[in-house]
Amino acid sequence: MSEKNIFYRIAHYMNPRNISPKMVKLWAFWIVFNIVLFLVPHSMAKESIWILVPLAGLFVYALVTKDVIQSLLMGTFSMYILWYKWGAVGSFFDDSLAVLADEENIEMYMSFFLCGGIIIAMKRSGSTKAFAEFITSKIGMNERLILTGSAVYSGIMSIDDYVSALTAGAAFSPLVDKMKKPRLALAYVIRTFSICISAILPFGAWGYFIIFQIADAENVADRSEATHIFIQSVPYMFYAIVACVIALLFALRLFPKLGPMKKAYELAEQGIQMGELTDGSEQEEEDFDETDPRKKQISVWNLLIPMLTIAVALIATDLDCFLAFGITAIVTGILYVLQGIFTIGEYVQCVVDGFVDMVDMVIILMIGYTMQEVMYTMGMEGFVNSVCNLVPYVSLLPFIFFVFFSCSEYLYSLNYTLYQIAIPVMLVVLTGIGANVPLCLGAIISAGLFGANACVVSDLGVISARASRVEIYEQYRTSQPYVLIAGAVSAVLYLIAGFVF
Repeated sequence: MSEKNIFYRIAHYMNPRNISPKMVKLWAFWIVFNIVLFLVPHSMAKESIWILVPLAGLFVYALVTKDVIQSLLMGTFSMYILWYKWGAVGSFFDDSLAVLADEENIEMYMSFFLCGGIIIAMKRSGSTKAFAEFITSKIGMNERLILTGSAVYSGIMSIDDYVSALTAGAAFSPLVDKMKKPRLALAYVIRTFSICISAILPFGAWGYFIIFQIADAENVADRSEATHIFIQSVPYMFYAIVACVIALLFALRLFPKLGPMKKAYELAEQGIQMGELTDGSEQEEEDFDETDPRKKQISVWNLLIPMLTIAVALIATDLDCFLAFGITAIVTGILYVLQGIFTIGEYVQCVVDGFVDMVDMVIILMIGYTMQEVMYTMGMEGFVNSVCNLVPYVSLLPFIFFVFFSCSEYLYSLNYTLYQIAIPVMLVVLTGIGANVPLCLGAIISAGLFGANACVVSDLGVISARASRVEIYEQYRTSQPYVLIAGAVSAVLYLIAGFVF
């Protein structure tokens, strides 16, 4: 376009003919949707189903755009339009500022930033590669052992599910190729173990985050009590347990090849990788520089020492994650600099780059907390309490929670945001009605894990597919039978456990 006039440019680029038809329909829906929310009076919105209506719009927006941050932002602002009307903009920024200034939130954000720096350093030093090579050197070229090894590796590295999936895919996919086995099988195994083990461990990325949400409940005194409640809920995370058992049995060839996965194995025997990525631009950028002579002969202890330091520091600091990750960042830096793997400047750059890598997730968390603020103001706690009281038997709640949230997460997995919204409210309500809190909490956590494993646009699904160099949709399609079976078994277990415990 040669015209510089601002009004001409607006008229040109806002012309529906110059916009994707899909986006024209979406924005037409979104404008009407928010006008309706604006017209709903306070008396109707207070402690009512209207609190959830903006979430329905969020799901529609997310399914069309496939953009998590954009969808969360638009959905959150719709909630402010519903409640604050003309004061929506000012109230949104007031609550955002309060969320950013909260001491516990700041501690959590900084913990994730430091964790990101440690992860980048371990990748760039070659430590993760050395660990993968150590594992494969011990187990040889056996499909059962390779897939089982990838599961074990993913579980060990699941202190962060992203780095677990990324490094496991990069390390094990060449071995799978040599054996003429499908990378889609590898992607399924590492995706399952990365996400599920991360949620079971109190110092895993998800476990750590869930503890913060428990501590945010009004009836939980501090982080120590939150950790105790979390540990009590671990045996009731049925989906995590069942999904890992099925994936492990699959890796050991004790669970049958079902549906598209069976076809993937047949093609692999012919030397064809079903769903193979052919465009190199879609693959994850490699951080490790194999040509650097300083990165040669890296010991596996360069990964084990930082991991052990995190575990010991967490225990020594009474699960103060910020301090524990800070100590680990210092120990890791000294370890790598003394060996000549990095200069001080290079290690500091790793930490800085790790901060940058975590920015998107921190923004998502910040928006989620802001959404939480307005939902509390609208009376989310009272609404949930009234709904729970409508259930004839409290024993049915774990089953209902798992099925309901699994369905919503299957459509669009929001993972962290589900826990942000549901857990602090549920802990207050469930205690008041005499429900089994650890069991119900386990059901909610399991629903989030099911969504992360089953949803086609799940962030971890994207990462595990790219790391294994397979198409996202094919990875989703081949893993569905196993994920759905695990979900169905888990639902039955929650139905039984509700009446037994």
